[in-house]
Amino acid sequence: MMTKSLEPWVLNDIDQALMDLAWKEDLSSPPLDATTHFLLKDNSYFTKACLVSKEKKPILFCGMPLLEALLKKFAPDCKIQSAYEEGDPVEPAATLCTLEGPAAQLLMLERTLLNFLQRLCAIATLTKEYVKAVAGTSARILDTRKTTPGWRHLEKYAVHCGGGVNHRMGLYDAIMIKDTHCDALGGLSKALQQLPQDILKQYPVIVEIRTEKDLHIALEEGTHRISRLLLDNMSLDALKTCVNICNHQYPTEASGNVDLHTVNAIAQTGVDFISVGKITHSAGVVDLSMKCEV
Repeated sequence: MMTKSLEPWVLNDIDQALMDLAWKEDLSSPPLDATTHFLLKDNSYFTKACLVSKEKKPILFCGMPLLEALLKKFAPDCKIQSAYEEGDPVEPAATLCTLEGPAAQLLMLERTLLNFLQRLCAIATLTKEYVKAVAGTSARILDTRKTTPGWRHLEKYAVHCGGGVNHRMGLYDAIMIKDTHCDALGGLSKALQQLPQDILKQYPVIVEIRTEKDLHIALEEGTHRISRLLLDNMSLDALKTCVNICNHQYPTEASGNVDLHTVNAIAQTGVDFISVGKITHSAGVVDLSMKCEV
């Protein structure tokens, strides 16, 4: 229920379209790498290329299924090998993977490969930092819908590789009753009344809690209608109070103002989940490069 793993991971239609878009963006249509066309036009040059980390700190490896798919689609004569599994740490200056094949194919695909890989590795690496920050508590790190348009499935896969838990994929696979819904309907009680008694057979239901009053309404009226309570933008004291009042009747989730400096203290309140938008929207990229050998 919103915490299922994305394994076994298979590229979906959006991922496939994103690969095509990235390829067309870099090479236009029909595809042309002008430099490669003139320097390596006979396609007789073969090379071995290494994708290397230029980061000063360890990163997490993430993206092999996508790399394999890109090669299969756009560089079919090239092979890839790596000593790393998804989610493995990669030390500074280490080679993430090696590619072998026609130099023209590898050079045409170089930037597209790196653009995908550096983003996925960055998200997995940052997610792992949050996971480590709450180690020893019962809290688990959740992702959010604050993702790059078109990249959601890929970015959530990277979160999974970093040890995080995948939240809802979109608006279609869960119900989240937020303050805006409650305000439009005249309060949480009326919002809950709109849900069928057996709604949990169709969708998981998350209810945003702003006050202790909201919490008591959810506990009294939410039976068979609620899957999780979202304690949004609360102080640490308020979080502790709400977790104690809830007393494990429902799983609890904290969100709002979460960063690496605050996440452990939030976890210490006893919440079950902590949603962190930063692991996707602020992950940035890691610094990778491709080095070719004759």
